Amino acid sequence: MTTRFVFIGLLIAASPVAAQQLQPQQPQRWILGANVGGSSSGTDLQSTADWKTGFSAGANLAYRLEPKFAVRADANYAKNDLSTTGTTPTTTTFDKTSLMGNAVWDFKGRENKLSPYVLGGLGAVKVKDKTLSESFSQFGGDVGLGADYNLGRLGLRAEGRDVIYKFDHFGYNKTQNDFMWQGGLTIGL
Repeated sequence: MTTRFVFIGLLIAASPVAAQQLQPQQPQRWILGANVGGSSSGTDLQSTADWKTGFSAGANLAYRLEPKFAVRADANYAKNDLSTTGTTPTTTTFDKTSLMGNAVWDFKGRENKLSPYVLGGLGAVKVKDKTLSESFSQFGGDVGLGADYNLGRLGLRAEGRDVIYKFDHFGYNKTQNDFMWQGGLTIGL
């Protein structure tokens, strides 16, 4: 008789755990990411002003509205040197900070091991001339593509994006394309 009570007690205690294991896993709604990589420009500001490849770092937070669609807030920092030629060659360092709101379309969904995606959005870009200690801000946008390699809650990310804005200060007037390529980590919350 005691054995039956112990056995029934174990079944009752284990039933919520077993029921939880049988239910499908809830998708991770919030995803936090951090990236590092490089930054370069598609074209020079002028024939005498040449952008050099620099570095970039960023952080983002995404919220999945559906398994394949998310909205994401991105903050990126890039640092590039601009070399000018002429009678007095100079090199100026620029800090570029972008804050973007992006829509992300995931082709397979985060539940798959390898998941490619595209993104696009709008926001603002702040450019600071380190030599003059002057800066300006512009409306901007970005488009990009990437892939997540999911390891459960953790993941690896590779991403490339083009940040587009008007560079119309410091004697220049051109639409700027800053290419950032980054790799990083993600964690599902």
